[in-house]
Amino acid sequence: MIKRLFILCICTVLSFSLSQIAFAADIGIKLVGQKESFVHTPVETDGIKIFPIGQILYFLDTSGTETIKTPNNTPAHSFITFQGQCFKITQGTTEVQEYDMDETGACFNPTGTVYQLDTPARYLDDYSLGIFVPLNFISDILANSKYGTKYKTRYLEEDESLEFSMYKETDGSGEPQVINPVTLAMKINSPWLLTSDDGSLFDDNDHNVTPITRQGTTLLPIAPIISRLGGETSWNSAEKKVTITLNSNTIELWIDQKNAIVNGESKQLAVASTAIKGRTMIPLRFVTENLGATVSWDQASQMVLVYYGGAEENITDLFTFDYKITLLDAVQKKEDNRVTLEDAVKNNQQKHQKVKYNNTDPLDYYGNLIHVGDTVGSGTIYGVVKKISGTKVLVYWNQASFLVDKGKEKENAALFGVNWLSEQWVEAKTVTVSSSGY
Repeated sequence: MIKRLFILCICTVLSFSLSQIAFAADIGIKLVGQKESFVHTPVETDGIKIFPIGQILYFLDTSGTETIKTPNNTPAHSFITFQGQCFKITQGTTEVQEYDMDETGACFNPTGTVYQLDTPARYLDDYSLGIFVPLNFISDILANSKYGTKYKTRYLEEDESLEFSMYKETDGSGEPQVINPVTLAMKINSPWLLTSDDGSLFDDNDHNVTPITRQGTTLLPIAPIISRLGGETSWNSAEKKVTITLNSNTIELWIDQKNAIVNGESKQLAVASTAIKGRTMIPLRFVTENLGATVSWDQASQMVLVYYGGAEENITDLFTFDYKITLLDAVQKKEDNRVTLEDAVKNNQQKHQKVKYNNTDPLDYYGNLIHVGDTVGSGTIYGVVKKISGTKVLVYWNQASFLVDKGKEKENAALFGVNWLSEQWVEAKTVTVSSSGY
């Protein structure tokens, strides 16, 4: 059962990370609050960056496809389909033709609508990467999608990444409103922050960064939460002030103070924002509820669920997220303990190197004197010392660690040069005393 659970943990972790491996050397791409991945780095033509349209559209919606045509007598071109629309984009040209699309997804007839690119579309040396076009064309078709979800596009120059947010239609009185239906899940004392189809650690470099409770209030590093919701967090060290912005909302809070300003209005917090180990910890419920999100808390599991942007609570959310975080915690602890084990092995080796061996005393790996009747071990196999001759000991190997499967003792013993259920002379310094019979 333990082995099956570990395999399940690994599969769960992979389900969060595989989508981030394919283009790991390239630029980050994020659908705010839902998922993240990578696409090929943009290239520059005539001073204009061009991006892989097929990769981007497929990330946003798997209905996005690119069919590449490379005939001998005509320029290579791609048919791009996305949410019921089709576009023909040709190598070396600035014209993009719109096509009709049938129910099978095939492009069959030009509609007469033509789009103009700021610079010619092109393929790189590897056609499989798809055709590259200016970002403003991609942004235009995403913002004005005729049949599906509309998206707002943002290119972050400072870290060379793409960020997309969903639009929702208004009642006609104004511009479409940006909305990111986000469900976030976290757990007290767990380093994981999960969305419906993705997940990450609060801090990749410090797995002790987790939500905590203080005076009945959940506190946590707010920046990862706000980022997932599509907002921004800034820090003013001189004033010890945190400013949070999300759509049209702005919250200002000060470290160790209970007062806050929400959209210009003064409000009070039950627990002040604070700094723990150099990190700003913010009351989660106050911030999310003043930004238009709702918070669900489950005392039994210590789970916090945040719903934003039209995301609706599902009756299975608590069980599903609690199960995932429990598995991820187990895997993460194993990984963290692996580093501790490496340190332990290094310390043991250093301790071994300090032992002053001689030609007369049977000293074990750590310098302990071995006696007849002691139980000594080599790897996962143990035995009783029957005789001693100088620095050699005669061991009858008849015990195995619980880690060794039944029936596999002989096979496992051979890995350590041990003869299972046999007496064997070995150098004392190659074994360790596990219990004394002296």
